[in-house]
Formats: sequence, structure tokens, C-alpha cells
Amino acid sequence: MSLTLYELFLVLIIGQCVFLIIAIQYISKKNTGANRMIQYLLAIYSYYLLERVMIPHLGCGLFFQYGILSNSLYLVIGPFIYVYIRRLLFSQNGSYQLSYHHYLPVFVYLTYYIFHLYFYSSVQDVGRYRYIYLFCVEILFFISISAYLVRSWLLLNYYKKNERLELSFNQTITKYITVMLICLYMYMTFWLLGIFERFFFKLFIDIGMIYDISCLIFGIQIYIVGFYSLKHPEIFKIQFPAARENEAKKKNGPDPKEISAIQSLVDAFFKEEKGYRRPDLSLSILANEIDTTTNKLSWVLNNIYHKTFYELVNKYRVEDFLEKIKENKHKEFTVISIAFEVGFNSKSTFYKAFKEIKKANPTAYIKKIESSENTKAVRFE
Repeated sequence: MSLTLYELFLVLIIGQCVFLIIAIQYISKKNTGANRMIQYLLAIYSYYLLERVMIPHLGCGLFFQYGILSNSLYLVIGPFIYVYIRRLLFSQNGSYQLSYHHYLPVFVYLTYYIFHLYFYSSVQDVGRYRYIYLFCVEILFFISISAYLVRSWLLLNYYKKNERLELSFNQTITKYITVMLICLYMYMTFWLLGIFERFFFKLFIDIGMIYDISCLIFGIQIYIVGFYSLKHPEIFKIQFPAARENEAKKKNGPDPKEISAIQSLVDAFFKEEKGYRRPDLSLSILANEIDTTTNKLSWVLNNIYHKTFYELVNKYRVEDFLEKIKENKHKEFTVISIAFEVGFNSKSTFYKAFKEIKKANPTAYIKKIESSENTKAVRFE
């Protein structure tokens, strides 16, 4: 059996999948639940690509009669992606599972497969049967995966919206998940084109090319997953409160005495202890430090300080940074090293926070300060 150059390329991607499945097993155990889901997805992707390599050599007829059992795997792609993102981004969701009804299409399909094996040999018009089967399955898969991609996108937007409420720094995880979902949306777009080309009307691109492009998108997806999972095993998560808890948090705040006590503890933590210098500082860490709940602390920050956790922490960091600039520390050390000293954990977070607070980048602001000081010195002379 000789393989084409394109099929050899797919075999290389399959090898990459197998490598990543093994390698992910040995990275940080903090995201074990999420990593397990991505291993399952990589295995499904591998099998999908293997099918693309083997079908031309085995024959479509034989595969259609016995091999369509594997199609049930594709019905779990959508739920697995959603569970992966849920486990990856949100605390206390490491073992999160969707309820069984989300996998009902899989059981329905497996039930159908039993009947398929029983009556396939007695079908008179095999061509028409294949046509109807493929149409129904393609539509079912497209709707199933697309629905969970939409849910996953909403989940990511929720994380983006609430990240600043609980974390004092920015993460690249949102960019990674965004790119991952965009790749999957592109794949589903080509899937839809394939449905139109096969069942409705001819397009400018034939069905073979559509499948080839979709496989390449899968390949890109594999490298994205592998690169990020191996290079950034540490993900800082946020809470995913139930809707009822959210409503209670909005309607009921702590009592006045408790508000005052929490405010005093927060002020002491930032002003006296300089707790903002902790690079990994989060809402939950601060809540533990001052012995309160994240809900109560969040309420105080929003309603008393009128700032998100991200805004308050980085306000103290920027002020501390500027104090060190006034002490001419930037003439001894680099600007970034000073930023790390006051609690920032990355250059991008520092620049973003500084610009939001001072409406200028750090370099320009420092030059402005130095220019102002030089002007004052000239006047005194």
C-alpha cells in the first residue's frame, strides 16, 4: 500500500497527536481533569485523520458497512470541548461532567448502528440508503458540534468578563482558547460547505479539497493544543458560581460592621503589608488572608472601593512603581525589574495596567516626570 505525499503528511500529524497524548501525561498535575479531556480529543482527532488515510485504500463500501461505528466518537467532540474549557478555566471544576442527556445522541446512534448491521445486507437501493444516511449524519454532527462550540464561546466570554474581578494579572489562556475555538469554527465552516457541495449544489471547491482543508485545520489545532499545554501548564482559574448565588450576591451585601471590618483588613493588607507585591495574588487568596468569603470581598470592592480586584491591586502596584521611579531606582535597575518587584508578573500586564491608570506607557511617563523635575531645577537655579 503506497501513500501519497498528502497522506504521509496526515500520518505525521497523527504521530504528533500520539506524542502529545503521551507528553501531556507528564506535565503539571494541577489541570489533570482538563488534560484528560484534551487527550480524549487528541485521540479522536487521530482516528479521524487515520480514516482519511485508510478509506481510499480499504474501499468506501466495506468501510460504510462496518466502519461507521466510529462515527459515534464524533458526537462526543462538542461535549468534550465544552467540558475541557470548563475544567481548564474554572476552579472546583476539575472533575466537572455534563449530565448524561448530553450524550443521548451517541446512544441513539449506537442503537441505530445495531439495526444498520442487521438490515444493511437486505437493502436493495444501497446508493439511496447511503445518501439518506450520510445526509442525516452530517446534519446531526454539524448541529451537535456547533451547539457546543457556541456554548464554549459563551463560557470563554464569561471568563473574560469575570477574570478582572478575581485576578490581578492577565493570562494568555484566553488567547489560546480563542484561537482554538476559531480553528474549530473554521473547521465547521468547511464542514457546512461540504454538506452543501455533497447534497445541494456544486461549489467552487470540490468535496475532496474541502476534506483536505479541514484535515489541515485539525493539524493546526493539534499544534496549538500541544504548544500551549506543554509551555503553560499553570492556569489561574476563577469561580463559576451558580445563578442563584450570583443573584444573592447582587441583592445582599454584608452588614455595615462587617463591611467596615473587611475594608480595614483590605487597607491593612495593601498599605501596611504591601500584599499587592505577590505576583499570584487573586481574590480567593486575599479572601483567605483576611478570613472572609470571596462573595463578601467582591461586594466590598465593587460597592465601597468602586473598583474590580484587578483595578485595585494594580493601582497600588503602579503607585509603588512610581515611588521607586521618584527614588531614581530606574537608573540602577530596568523598568521591568522594578515592575516585577512591585508585583507584576509579566511585561504585558504591567504595560496594560499602567496605561489604563496613567493613560500613557511607562517609558513616556518616566520621561515626562524627568522633564518636569529638570524644569523645576532650572527655575530654582
